[in-house]
Amino acid sequence: MERVINLTRAEISSHQNPRIKSLRRLIQKRERDRTGSYLIEGFHLLEEALLNGAEVESILYSDAMVAQHAEDWQKIEVALSRYIKHLESSLQSSPSKSDATLSITTVELITVPESIIKLLADTATPQGVLAVIRQPSRTLHSFLALGEDRPLPHLLLLDGVQDPGNVGTMIRTAEAAGFQGVILGEGSADLYNPKSIRATQGALFQIPILSGVSLLNLLPTLHEAGYCSWVTTLEDAQFYTQLTNPKRCALIMGNEGQGVSPQLQKMAKQKVKIPMLGATESLNVGVAAAILIYHLLEGDHGA
Repeated sequence: MERVINLTRAEISSHQNPRIKSLRRLIQKRERDRTGSYLIEGFHLLEEALLNGAEVESILYSDAMVAQHAEDWQKIEVALSRYIKHLESSLQSSPSKSDATLSITTVELITVPESIIKLLADTATPQGVLAVIRQPSRTLHSFLALGEDRPLPHLLLLDGVQDPGNVGTMIRTAEAAGFQGVILGEGSADLYNPKSIRATQGALFQIPILSGVSLLNLLPTLHEAGYCSWVTTLEDAQFYTQLTNPKRCALIMGNEGQGVSPQLQKMAKQKVKIPMLGATESLNVGVAAAILIYHLLEGDHGA
């Protein structure tokens, strides 16, 4: 029997509607964790979500607001059509496949007034479109498998990076450089914080990401899998320019103020540092990550 994806339409006009109240609570991490869903806003992020197969549960939009962005809205309609066809094709070819996107049976388009968009949006000047996305469920095995087709077999690990903007920026940089994936250790900012999402500029839909992981427990497993861990520190470290790039690198970046935890520093295979020739004592963690990420693209790839 042919299996189809249903595209339903609804209209909500009241701020007191239970659905709107529920979506409003997604601003809290606790609610995002409980429901397994999060909000995105803006045409670019929604288009990236659709084109990259994120699990889009519903799309909320204001007719009056999207009318001011007719070309952008047209791109969303095209991407949504392709998204539905892709899901239906996947259901026909692999009806038992466990990929998260295949759990989608309905995509809901909800028309709302501008006031509700502004109520739910995190930005001061929203574009008029938001979407509810389901968080992917991944194990370490599925995470690594998803990244096998990426250009480079390197991982970026974040140890207690607390600023959402830094988290999003480093995810974006790792994706741009072709890294295999990003792992957010315990104590790092929430991937689904609106500021983290915006800073990724859609990269969170393009590169495998694993969140809430104990890096202390994970690192030995990565070592067994052939990854050489690099940790950024100033003590007993070598300049990154003096090192031969490993074939598989797990690059660990630390907390903005405290750096990488002492325990991880002891466990890492290689301590690295960046030359500081001026009076400045340190770099922003996102800048430091970008320098090392792109260094790993260059030169010889030794053992």
